[in-house]
Amino acid sequence: MRITPNPSRTGTARTKGSSAIGALPLCMGLMTIAAPLVAQADSPSANSESRNYNIAAQPLYSALSALAEQSGVQFVYNSELVKGIDSPGISGQYSLEGALKRILSGSRISYRFNSGNTVTLQNTAELEPQSATTMPAVTVIGKTDLDPDDPYNLSYTRTNTALATKTDTPIMETPASIQVVNKAVLHDQQSYRLQDAIKNVSGVQSYHSYGGDHEQFVMRGFLQSTVNYRNGIRIPFTKFDLANVERVEVIKGASAMMYGFGDPGGLISTVTKQPSSTPYYSLEQRFGSYDFYRTEASATGPISKEAGLNYRLDMSYLDTGSFRQNMGNDRIFFAPTLSWEATADTKFTLSYEYFDENNAYDYGIPAVGNQLARIPISRAFVGRSDLRNSTTNNLVDFRIDHRVNDQVKLNAGVVSSQYQKYWQGFYTGRVNETPGNSFGNATRNYWFSPENAESLTAWVNGTFDFETYGVKHKLLLGGEYYNSQLKYEVASGNVDTINIFNPNIAAVSDAQLSRIRNASYNDVIATENTSKAIYFQDQMTFWDKLHIMGGFRYDWVDREQDLSWWAPAGKDARNDDVVSPRVGIVYQPLKWLSLFGSFTESFGPANDYDTGGAKLYDLFDATQFEGGVKTQFFDGKLNASVAYFDLERTQFFQDPNSNLINAQVPVKGSSKGVELDVQGQLYEGLSVIGTYAYTNAKVTDDVTAPANIGKRMPFAPNHQGSAWLKYDFDGEWLKGFSVGAGVYVSGRRYGDAANSYFDRSYARLDLMAAYKRKLGDVNLTTQVNVNNVNDAEYYVLRSRRTNLPAEPLAVMGSIKLEY
Repeated sequence: MRITPNPSRTGTARTKGSSAIGALPLCMGLMTIAAPLVAQADSPSANSESRNYNIAAQPLYSALSALAEQSGVQFVYNSELVKGIDSPGISGQYSLEGALKRILSGSRISYRFNSGNTVTLQNTAELEPQSATTMPAVTVIGKTDLDPDDPYNLSYTRTNTALATKTDTPIMETPASIQVVNKAVLHDQQSYRLQDAIKNVSGVQSYHSYGGDHEQFVMRGFLQSTVNYRNGIRIPFTKFDLANVERVEVIKGASAMMYGFGDPGGLISTVTKQPSSTPYYSLEQRFGSYDFYRTEASATGPISKEAGLNYRLDMSYLDTGSFRQNMGNDRIFFAPTLSWEATADTKFTLSYEYFDENNAYDYGIPAVGNQLARIPISRAFVGRSDLRNSTTNNLVDFRIDHRVNDQVKLNAGVVSSQYQKYWQGFYTGRVNETPGNSFGNATRNYWFSPENAESLTAWVNGTFDFETYGVKHKLLLGGEYYNSQLKYEVASGNVDTINIFNPNIAAVSDAQLSRIRNASYNDVIATENTSKAIYFQDQMTFWDKLHIMGGFRYDWVDREQDLSWWAPAGKDARNDDVVSPRVGIVYQPLKWLSLFGSFTESFGPANDYDTGGAKLYDLFDATQFEGGVKTQFFDGKLNASVAYFDLERTQFFQDPNSNLINAQVPVKGSSKGVELDVQGQLYEGLSVIGTYAYTNAKVTDDVTAPANIGKRMPFAPNHQGSAWLKYDFDGEWLKGFSVGAGVYVSGRRYGDAANSYFDRSYARLDLMAAYKRKLGDVNLTTQVNVNNVNDAEYYVLRSRRTNLPAEPLAVMGSIKLEY
């Protein structure tokens, strides 16, 4: 039996129960008898005046503890009753009973308001029916229909995230710019790649990375590395399939205090779907332009409710062609997860991901003069349809969450990623731009390379909630170990010379291909990065309106590289110690309004690839000042934020005078700007995502090309924005229908630090329509998305030699069954 005491009546620390209580069966009967004695004369009012509750999705026992603290009531129940059950949490204005119903939704647990300040919880079958007197009608204001993680939830908003603080903190109380792309958005836009989700976030542009083999982005004017994050853990050298992704979270700006060496513009993290005790099954088939076929399937539910054992399985299969000649890819993705709630306070989660892809290396279209070459966007220079890079990635993630009591929570985990790739790529050299017979000529080269990489992250966090002299503290103490290793061998050389304006590009012959595949490797590259870190953070709350956060992280960073082309000088190692501070403040004069400011730092390198130089560069450093306003309207259904940032760092750009693909030189850059994000529900049925970013990013110092100083940083436009609207009909005749439309706009973007070429402004229109219908116990959804309706021509940039045309008008349809 568990009792959650009323903190306002105990007169001591706000203890709402502990694991020890649940572990003493002998006390169960005594606690049940004692509950009315502990209660005061006042009776809780089930339909009392509504108040604001903010309780994250979590195990039911801890959600009840939080509700007890926020409502001032006690809950009496057998601890076995809630074992293995999760609660969707609650956010918004509710009456007491409305809040309790929300917390218990899906649990089959009933409740009874007693004459004292207690509420008894029992299995529905064991509880006697309530009379109208003891069970008043529920009054709910601003009710959110479903759990934020419920597969049927249509909400575009999320109120809490752990990405920026590593603690479950309301976004309104976090002094940072955070954007969350929920699964409802991913579904409405039929997203399956990270870039499909990120288009809904202000100030982010895609970057054409390694022939399309990695997903990289430009944030706040700075190029990201090949590193992305999964559940807040860095995963290098990989793409993410969104089949098992619950949402995508983006934190803007420097974030070394939380995540160590990384990118200054921000980080992007997928959050994976977790096993549920509520059974759910889905099967979806998508089909579209350019021979696009994708199958997704999901299943979750209990293996043993008594043991608290749940499972989840997500998988996908992709087979698609391309509007580009000889391009396309196929992919298999498989992700099982098991969770075991060993006790009411201890949970183990084990997940695995298998990713297997074969895709063509697409070098794109080069620049000629100050613009992209005026050739058909379908033209590629590979000349063969049977060349595919092969990629396999195996990831294992083990996590432990333990609640010592309501004030102390511990978690730890280990994530291992094993990556194998075999590159088979043809690429062009610099195009001859001199008028004459050779105008448009370019050498065609090959790059065949086996590559292996692995990473290991081990981490431990402790969160401590306490109060000193009226100041509430949420203290985070943690440590992290990270190691990544990369090794690849390269067979590279010249194939022939082609002319990019000749529509009849000669195919590479079988004899040439055989010679290339049997060529000896002429370069060997090996790198290793290791970091060990400890960090400390304190989130303080004064008068429930002022939130001050401060912390620091201490990193020991070791780097090694062995580059055969610089032998013997290419073998180098460095050891660096770095302290990364962070301070922030949030003032909430009203519940729906937050004013915030912060100072943060970052350091690099973030990229796990070699720098290309004979010696390892110094770690770059970055500093950011940020301030802004966050708002919530319509009981939290609509969120909006405006942020101003001032960011400066040492950047690395590709050396245009070097023949080495990865050769880079240090360049300093600064970026200032304003970002606006609006996300949520304008009124019943109408959802919106709106973004705008003004980014003034300039080169401030360039040791090898002083003429670049003052020029625009590449890839990021001065202005970009988007607006996506979706309406769900609820009338008698149109119930089940949804329609949506989105516009994505960007200004001119330059492709290098010299601003030698650019891509013009563009505006793209996307449309969608869907119909949902209930067929017995099965939900059927049919949907069609039309992307780039206006056939806008624009490019994802990289360098003068390689830029990928964006996909023209494309149609994607789908049929989905859910049960």
